[in-house]
Amino acid sequence: MERQQISTVLGYVLKTGNLAYSDEDKFPTGPWCKSGDWVLFGRYAGSRFEIEGGEVKILNDDEIIAKISDPEAILHNY
Repeated sequence: MERQQISTVLGYVLKTGNLAYSDEDKFPTGPWCKSGDWVLFGRYAGSRFEIEGGEVKILNDDEIIAKISDPEAILHNY
């Protein structure tokens, strides 16, 4: 696989929906993230659209790969 196909993207959580993390079978320990968190997700995950000069992605709760405590620690070496 090409590196771009398996790479991840760092994003900032603006808001979570009312139904996010409500499936107790998938998320038995509760939500993985909340508003204000930094998260990793797949490059092609979610639906993207432009708003007010920026890009926003709407992701499903199961598309979040990890929560990142320090976004400065994430380095991309291409």
